[in-house]
Amino acid sequence: MKNLIFLLFFLLFLSCDKDDSPPCYTPPDELPENDDRTYNLSFLKNGEVWRPARTNTGAGSAFLAGPTVEINYSTGEVNNTLVMRADLWIEDECNTIQQRIAAIVVNPIEGINNRLSSSTAFFDYTLAPSYYLDTSLHQEIFITKLDLENFEYEGIFNLTMISEEDPMDTLYITDGRFKGD
Repeated sequence: MKNLIFLLFFLLFLSCDKDDSPPCYTPPDELPENDDRTYNLSFLKNGEVWRPARTNTGAGSAFLAGPTVEINYSTGEVNNTLVMRADLWIEDECNTIQQRIAAIVVNPIEGINNRLSSSTAFFDYTLAPSYYLDTSLHQEIFITKLDLENFEYEGIFNLTMISEEDPMDTLYITDGRFKGD
């Protein structure tokens, strides 16, 4: 009988050791290749890889897995705009990350574009303040493809942003690239 009790406790111990929890979000350690269409907007944020993602492991979640990226061109009465927007929205057992980049180019052309909207911003809804384009610096987005007939847009960018709470708090966005179609 003692052996049976010992066996039951041993089996109970083994079953408790199993971890069925979903894996925690791990930030990528390198930017995707240029031809990787899964992540069509990515950059280094203060030297760390940032690329869009959207997951939620909670029951009844409205979030879907996969990156959330919007790159579009719109024609207005006064100005045309190229908008790039992406979310990094992670809620799992280990992380809560809610960040968004939104970059808006006014009257874009192929080549150097320095007419960026003051609405160009980086938002961190969880831990940090929002960052807006540092208008004291010359900021550019280089558009390598702007095909309005086929809705294809590509480019590279580096941006410097400052905190809305503390102008000395600077966010450096480098090696940025986008591709939309």
